Amino acid sequence: MIRAVSQFDLLYADNAYLPQNVKDAITANTVTNWTANANTDGTAATTTARQWARHSMFGPQRTQDNTREVERYVLALSGDLDQVGFIKNIDWDLSWVSGEARNENIERGVDVQRFALAADAVVDTAGIVNGRPGEIVCRARRIEALNRTNPALGDLDDYVRGVFGGRTSYNANPEFKRAVDQCVPLNVFGDGNQSQAALDYVDAAISVSHVNQQDQGLAVVSGQLWDFWGAGEIGVAIGAEYRKEFTEGLGRTRSTGDRLLFLNTGADFAAAEYESKEWFAELSIPLFRDSWMGEYAELSGSYRSFDYTTAGEGSVYGVNLVWRPIEDIAFKTSFNTSFRAPNLGENFAPASQTFANGFVDACATLQIAAQNAEVRANRIANCTALATARGFTFDFAGATATNLDDYNPIYSSGIAGVNSGNPNLTPEESESFTFSAVLQPRWFPNLSIILDYYEIELSRVIVSPSAIALTAACVSGATLNPDACGVVFRNNPTIPFGVGAPSGDPIGGFIQSPVNLAALTTRGLDFSARYSLDTEEVFGLNWGRFDYRVSGLWLIEQENFTNVADPTDGTEVGSTIFFPRVRLTSSLTWSPNDIWSVNWSVDWQTAQDSVNFRDVIGNLDTRPFNTYDTGNFARHDFTVRWNAADDLSVRFGVVNAFDAEQADYLAGGLISSQDPYGTRFFVGLNYRPW
Repeated sequence: MIRAVSQFDLLYADNAYLPQNVKDAITANTVTNWTANANTDGTAATTTARQWARHSMFGPQRTQDNTREVERYVLALSGDLDQVGFIKNIDWDLSWVSGEARNENIERGVDVQRFALAADAVVDTAGIVNGRPGEIVCRARRIEALNRTNPALGDLDDYVRGVFGGRTSYNANPEFKRAVDQCVPLNVFGDGNQSQAALDYVDAAISVSHVNQQDQGLAVVSGQLWDFWGAGEIGVAIGAEYRKEFTEGLGRTRSTGDRLLFLNTGADFAAAEYESKEWFAELSIPLFRDSWMGEYAELSGSYRSFDYTTAGEGSVYGVNLVWRPIEDIAFKTSFNTSFRAPNLGENFAPASQTFANGFVDACATLQIAAQNAEVRANRIANCTALATARGFTFDFAGATATNLDDYNPIYSSGIAGVNSGNPNLTPEESESFTFSAVLQPRWFPNLSIILDYYEIELSRVIVSPSAIALTAACVSGATLNPDACGVVFRNNPTIPFGVGAPSGDPIGGFIQSPVNLAALTTRGLDFSARYSLDTEEVFGLNWGRFDYRVSGLWLIEQENFTNVADPTDGTEVGSTIFFPRVRLTSSLTWSPNDIWSVNWSVDWQTAQDSVNFRDVIGNLDTRPFNTYDTGNFARHDFTVRWNAADDLSVRFGVVNAFDAEQADYLAGGLISSQDPYGTRFFVGLNYRPW
């Protein structure tokens, strides 16, 4: 019997591939039951035969073949005019871009029904199937052969399609009939013991494809107006933009058909599109030049209005000020607002299957006990209300002396659910403030230093809460959250009150869709410095030229507000994995002549916290102390460039020369900001035919 895409029952007693000593061990297997006493330890009771065992197997590898094709056509026109009316030095640009991207992906996996039929292999002692006594065959083929002459000798049950008994199920569906007729016995015990014919029999492939199309038109005109007070001409620019996005796709479900596959499903992406119309204007006003207030100052502003057929109308603006008091230094400051409209996938993605692995149930008694007092009280009340409505009674508070009435479900495998789009999304919005200083001292030629301070706040950020987050949001508030509870379904057939749904349910245990929920705030300091040294010019020695650049960031603060249950609850992510508090990038290039150059680059990052002390303050020994942070990280790269000719250059070198690695205990995941790949070498060639 097939219980799920990764579970089925297999009769062990006559399996042709299971060793006899394992069969004997299963036959002799027993379990001792213990009494459940309220105030004393349990005592051993009866010993009962338990003639079954759990077997975990690994099927063929899942592979994918991906083909992408991109076409893009660009038409651009530009020109200039000396003057039209009172507008001078006019530049105009017109462009049209049309593109199409096609993608086809073929994914291979396992036909679960065929896998179960093939794994149920027996010895055909009488040679009923193929006339060869003693041959190993699929039990289903042997039953079908017996059933031909005497229907009472066995049933062929199609658990996938829900047809049971006699030859009815065998004849009810051509796919099931082919699965039985073509069945090849599969040895599921031991890696490498599988025949190619059996692997080919259980193999399954599905295809998914989609097309994206974009058309964009842009028109911009800029020019200069008057110079009212000798500081320079007022600059102006206006423009308009039109864009159309279209997408359509064929999902996995189409090629899955009515088969039960160990592969994700997904509906077709119905044709969807949006159009946007935008116009914008910019104005720059010189305030003074070469006056007692400084060398130069300019105030500028921008405005953009947008109208999306999906996200509606809106506008953004920006104000910028530049002041150069003396030639050596300049200051810049700006305040800008911005937006991002939801894309077609976020709006219209069809329901596609996904899985919540490592699921943590917010109603589990042990999970509730780990919360703060307020959340704990809320979850006890809300989980009790949910359970009572479904006819269950559990001790969510852990108040009784026994734990037998607690609710502590064990989710042995991932929970199936669906992802889908949300047509009601609105644009993400942001506000940013920056202040910059640029230093280019005349007394230190070829040196430039830039310091940038920034503050950014994003609101109405589009996020897709996980099934775990939705489950927690349902019960963590003062009352049940109807929005979150309405997309989490406690219909698990093997776990009373558990999140999930029976096999074949079109939705599963949850629905994940994007929402305008999160907010993000960050502030920090970026800096960069450049210096060039010509040894002959400075020292009179022909040792070539040295170019040095260093840049970095100091992340003062970054806070994410992504708690579905409490959107005001922020989490500081600065100094955690992927967000080093300080990061420096250094690059030194030595060019002895115009033909050769050598570069040494360093990427250095401060240690990143993998666990916050506050989360484990009750027991700091829960993990080795050296795993609380990643340690500082530095990667060194070396590159040699050879300009072999005017139109040919060759590069070769080594990346991560000293084999710096991310922390060993993080080997299960890749930290993109560091380097999980180790030392590698490269060769590159650039050729310019014209």
